[in-house]
Amino acid sequence: MTTLNLKPGDIFDFPEGRFRFLEEWEDETLWFIKNTGARLPLSETQLVDLLGSGEAKKIDIFKRSDGRPKSVNDLGELAPGEEFSPEAIRARTLQFFVRQWDDAKCPTLGRKGLKDFIRGFKHDDRLKLLNHAVNPTALYNAIVNCGVPGNRPLRVFRSLRGKTERKRFGKAVEEGLDQAVDFYWSLRPRTYTDAYGFFRDLMQKAGVSESEFPRRMETLRRRINRTINQENWARKYSRREATLKFEGVKDSLSAEEPLELVIMDHTVIDTFVVFDNEFLLPLGRPTLTVAIDVATRMILGYLLSFEPASLHSVLTTLKRVNRNKYYMAKLFPDIEGTWDGWGLPKTLLVDSAWEFKSRSLQDALRDLGTEIIWSPVRTPQYKAVGERFFKNLNDRLFHKLPGGVPAGPTEMRLIDVKPREDAVISLGSLDEIIHEAIVGYHDEFHTGIDDIPAEVWKRRLKSRDVISDINALDHLLGRMARVRLTRRGIRFKHMDFHDQQKTSKLLDDLSRNAKRRDQSSSPVGSARCWVTIKWDPIDASCIQVWNDGVKPPRFVTLPNRDRQFVMMPPGAHRQRDAKSEFTRPISFWNAEKVRIFAKEAGIPFKTDQQKWVARNKLRQKWERIAGILPMRDTKEAIRGLAQSQGMFDRPAGSTASDDAPIAASEVLFATAEPTVNGYGEATLVPQQVAAFEREEDERRAKGKSPSEEQKKKRARTMRDKKKAEAEAHAAAATENAKERAREAASQKAANSARKAKDKPAPKKAAGPKDDPDIDLDTFLDGDK
Repeated sequence: MTTLNLKPGDIFDFPEGRFRFLEEWEDETLWFIKNTGARLPLSETQLVDLLGSGEAKKIDIFKRSDGRPKSVNDLGELAPGEEFSPEAIRARTLQFFVRQWDDAKCPTLGRKGLKDFIRGFKHDDRLKLLNHAVNPTALYNAIVNCGVPGNRPLRVFRSLRGKTERKRFGKAVEEGLDQAVDFYWSLRPRTYTDAYGFFRDLMQKAGVSESEFPRRMETLRRRINRTINQENWARKYSRREATLKFEGVKDSLSAEEPLELVIMDHTVIDTFVVFDNEFLLPLGRPTLTVAIDVATRMILGYLLSFEPASLHSVLTTLKRVNRNKYYMAKLFPDIEGTWDGWGLPKTLLVDSAWEFKSRSLQDALRDLGTEIIWSPVRTPQYKAVGERFFKNLNDRLFHKLPGGVPAGPTEMRLIDVKPREDAVISLGSLDEIIHEAIVGYHDEFHTGIDDIPAEVWKRRLKSRDVISDINALDHLLGRMARVRLTRRGIRFKHMDFHDQQKTSKLLDDLSRNAKRRDQSSSPVGSARCWVTIKWDPIDASCIQVWNDGVKPPRFVTLPNRDRQFVMMPPGAHRQRDAKSEFTRPISFWNAEKVRIFAKEAGIPFKTDQQKWVARNKLRQKWERIAGILPMRDTKEAIRGLAQSQGMFDRPAGSTASDDAPIAASEVLFATAEPTVNGYGEATLVPQQVAAFEREEDERRAKGKSPSEEQKKKRARTMRDKKKAEAEAHAAAATENAKERAREAASQKAANSARKAKDKPAPKKAAGPKDDPDIDLDTFLDGDK
């Protein structure tokens, strides 16, 4: 016999469903039966294990006053924090009085008796926290309906108000509400108002009067909100949006070794920057792109620019990640400490934005030997490392600078803070401050790794991959394009890129592989060939041309012919914060704006000098409007002025002094073929950059060449096709001639008939158009 207190009819919930205890056999097997007749045999040990693990539970059943069964388990327990809520106090108070009534001798259920019973506990200390007023009617209902003596758990005393389904409308109205809910979830643009309008149309078609269905939209809105789930969300929006909204997030990524995983992200900083220190023209808030090593939390590189988040931001930051930071001793001598965070990352985690999925970025990373992965859309936990650094930099630097944005627009308006008017720091000065902040950040304790980033970097960095030719990064990291090369160089973005010696060498190397049909038929016509170039959007001074006609293949730099227009002549403008700002080449975006400005203003734009004049006039215009008009109307001016400020790693000349030590990474080895005059061009020794060791050069295979039989068959097909076209053309011309002849004959016959009425026509020889016995079509066909 089982030691469990089981009675036939006891109900249990098992993983297989809800069963009722039936009987116990002599072998101590406990049999449970389902409403469908399915049986479930269990031993006492198995049942105890299921109850202990929570996989099974007993359903306590008692009868209401009307005889209907009620489950004690239907109502849930009190949620965390609800122990002292008004509903919980009400339930505990009723439970207290009902249990006291169960223990009383000869209790009564009359109204007067229950009233006296309640009054008897007026001064009971146990009711100090149970201050809910109980009336005789509520106590009577609780005694009758809330369990039975000995089985009155707290959950059965909870109020059911607003927790049960209420069918207040007729069948037609309920069906209309269900259809309106389905109508709402079927398309993205549909709103609550659209669904309610659809519901009212259904009611009018069904002939239901307005008094029989809800007049307000609130009833339908609540029903729609009760059906919010992942499946309906995917129906209305998309499966991806439903997954992001309802599915649990994955754990953030981690790394053990330096440069194993690098995160790159960008944000708009909370500081306004000015154009120069003389007129303080406000430019706005620049964008900060940063690369962080996950294992050590070291900052490997950053970019501060007014360029919108784009491929340029990613590629420029990636260049700085791969370059050492030895320039700090020369450019920022006042900063104490060093910055050793650099190297070739093995894996780069970036956002899912479009600028991170471009062909140029994937091509560049493939050349460098870096794997790129994309974080899921709208998942900040994947880039939590970057978000934390941005917050740290805002708190310790940007919010404290003049022109900082410490709060939102509403709060700053209330406290009369105007960052744009208070801005006094230039972009170059801000670069120096950020360098100092990063050095300090590396030497502070980091709770995320429970250590100091600089110390962790030194301990764990056993070796790092580097690129022998650091200048190869300028060739590899850029946007790709396919352009035509001629004797005049390359015409790209309305600008000419040409150097006589380099163009001649390129044509000599590449023309042999060019298609013959692209060449001029004249013996003295210019050689032409299509080439692949890489160009930096922020630097229009040159482009890199891929020369695959030599071994090993390499990039060749073609300069912009308009050097004055691109580089700006010396002394052309006043110096601005010369200690920390440099002149840099014009960008492709800026050059295009100058060209459009010159065209609209009627300024000549052919020679180098004319182009420079147009650029200078546009700059003067931007300076006039940048500090006067609202910022939303001066975005182009801000961007153009900001581009005229150089970056710390883009000076006009070399940043190294004459006596500066030469680093090992700056040494290049080259070989040259022996020549008679001894001036053979040196060929760089192949580096580990993958682009210089490719064999396919990113060209698609031409495919199998046709055989002689296939060529003859193609020629026959072309001849037959031309012959058929000629015959069709001749047949069409013949039909047109016949039609014109028939029209002329019918017109002449009509005229002759009218004249015959007046006088008889003289006899004459019958011709083909007058003889009725001759068929005109037969005559025109040449038969007879």
